[in-house]
Amino acid sequence: MVEPPWQPKQLRLENNNTDRISALPNTVLCYILSFVPTKTAVRTSVLSPRWRHVWKDVKTLHFSDDSHELFDETGESFKRFSIFVNNVFNLHNDPRDIHALRLSCGHSNNDPLNASSVAAWVRAAIGPNLEEFHLTLFCNDARGFVVPHNILSCSKLVTLSLSGGVHLLPKQPLTVDLVSLKILSLDIDDVDWIDGILSKCPQIETLSACFTLRQPVRVCLPLTLKKLKFAIKNQVAAAIEIHAQGLTYISIAHAANRFSYRVSEMNNLREVSLNMYATHEPIDVLIRILIAVRRTEILALHRFTTKWLLRAQVPVFPDFHHLIRLEVVLPWFNSSFLMSLLSKCHKLQELKIEIDEELPIVSQSWMKPRRDLPCLASYLSCFHFVGYRGIHDESKIVGYILERGLLLSTIIIDLEKSLDDDSKNDVLMKLLAMPRGSPLCEINIC
Repeated sequence: MVEPPWQPKQLRLENNNTDRISALPNTVLCYILSFVPTKTAVRTSVLSPRWRHVWKDVKTLHFSDDSHELFDETGESFKRFSIFVNNVFNLHNDPRDIHALRLSCGHSNNDPLNASSVAAWVRAAIGPNLEEFHLTLFCNDARGFVVPHNILSCSKLVTLSLSGGVHLLPKQPLTVDLVSLKILSLDIDDVDWIDGILSKCPQIETLSACFTLRQPVRVCLPLTLKKLKFAIKNQVAAAIEIHAQGLTYISIAHAANRFSYRVSEMNNLREVSLNMYATHEPIDVLIRILIAVRRTEILALHRFTTKWLLRAQVPVFPDFHHLIRLEVVLPWFNSSFLMSLLSKCHKLQELKIEIDEELPIVSQSWMKPRRDLPCLASYLSCFHFVGYRGIHDESKIVGYILERGLLLSTIIIDLEKSLDDDSKNDVLMKLLAMPRGSPLCEINIC
């Protein structure tokens, strides 16, 4: 029998209307839903009978509540949020098999419902199969939230992130079993026994730690690290050792009366950011760190670091043979300091100078170098100056770079915001009148 001519077209239409996503197995659907907030995952239950119970097998839970920003004194918003979260845990097919929890909300020890709810959710998620744990709490009291100690014994945990009004206060002796941990992020108020925790993370690769110390500590950072962001918020002394040869990124922020840093020479560095100051430590401590990181390609020296360096009349910088991008934030302008530093940057392509003025110091230490800077004729292509006022030494160094920068293509000058209109016009005219060594150079003045 010959099939009707319309049948192939109808079959094509039916095939086009097939719900291929719903035909996927539960494991695939749960994987897809693991990338969206749990509230969104639950809403898929109304799509069709096929989707009604799929969300109950999702092993990644993501809860976020911003009612703390609304100044809701009645607490009704958080009550609704807590009812939803409790229902998710109660209806989940296996709440003891959660693989990942992301929880962000307000926390108050003065609100019994709030405090008990957050504690219950955290306890419910911590289990033998937990792989990711992200906790961000916005607290309105100093006590904050103390994370249960058993979070440190989750042997399958790969990512641990704690931020906000969270305290991690383990007391020795304590079982720490973080053999699978690769990413640790701490942006919290208190951390005790940080060295003991890190020593039990044999595979950690990324550490981002910003916290306060209650007492002086000695921290030997793991040798497996590849990325490090380390900041101590208060002025408690610390002895820090960094010897990980695989590091590609380092960021250190620390200001105190005294501290000690022992840093081995790094050969694989890509980027370094330093914002350090020690009132009673000699400048040699910082110079030794710069020597250790001198093979980096990107270097940012922030205000505390340059303030420390400016304590020396002329710091003896190491040679930065691999440096292609340099950012320098100064508490006041000092041309001798900048020229000394730039003379060691042999292949620099991008330079940014920013004045974050601490004192209204007017320096006139400009001296034209006997030999041209090695980077100007052959490498430097982009120059950015933030906070330009047009004072003597600033105009001299900008004029020198403009004239000798043979490959310069872009110059951006951000004028100091406090300048009045007449001063801005005067500075603008002087900048535009400066001779340029590169015919392709364009000056953008903001």
